[in-house]
Amino acid sequence: MGFFPQPFLDGYKAIVFNGEAKSMVFYAFGIFGVQMMQAAIVNASFRTDSASDKAAGVLTLMNAANWVFFALSDGSMVILDTLPPNFPKDAIAANCVLFLLMASMNINAWIGAGSPQPDWKKMKPTGPLATPMIVMIVNLLGFAVGCSFLTEPFVDQFIPGLLSKFNPGAKGAILLIFGNAGKQMIFNILTLCAVSAAEPGTADTNYRLLRGWIYGMFFYMGRFAQEAVTEAATGWPSPMRVPSFISCFAALFFAATSIGDWPITVATKAKSA
Repeated sequence: MGFFPQPFLDGYKAIVFNGEAKSMVFYAFGIFGVQMMQAAIVNASFRTDSASDKAAGVLTLMNAANWVFFALSDGSMVILDTLPPNFPKDAIAANCVLFLLMASMNINAWIGAGSPQPDWKKMKPTGPLATPMIVMIVNLLGFAVGCSFLTEPFVDQFIPGLLSKFNPGAKGAILLIFGNAGKQMIFNILTLCAVSAAEPGTADTNYRLLRGWIYGMFFYMGRFAQEAVTEAATGWPSPMRVPSFISCFAALFFAATSIGDWPITVATKAKSA
């Protein structure tokens, strides 16, 4: 989705997109792909033995919830026949099966970890590095809410008038991708809060979470440049380009500076004789 959008699209045998519609689909793919990558980076951050077992266990719980949600969300569109026109129902149904399989694997991992739960009353990050974490959350929250619940007016706010050019199939597919991207943003926020609340105020856990988000945002800034090239090449209006850049860059700069200034000790192995 992020690196090979055309082969990804071909694999689903979805409706054929051409011209500006194709550019817009790839634009949406990039945003969704960044959020999926950010989730993957956070998971990778807790793969080592040195990570908190409880935090890693809570992460698998949130992963399971994420997969189940998308299985139900996408599956309901197949059952209720509310997918965009000509959208491949069989491919989406197969996706839902895969999502449920991933959910079951994470549930098994969560049970194997002792079924840990976060402190649901302390979902706001606390302790070391909590402030940059909250700044990153606030920055993403506006995009998450807009893409999830106000999808069409939100997209139209960024690229005015473009959606009206597309046929119902292309427009519906584009809105579906943006909407799902927003839902993934929400789950990324909930996951960060829940994992941080596994052991509230733990420096190591907060460091791993913030580092994962920073890496994800670094990649998004690259996507941001690519989006600017797309907009310049197509002549799309982009009135929100500068405000979005300022917001994202400021949040990233503050978070990266904060984590760079945080005193850490890198463990080293003793040299063998």
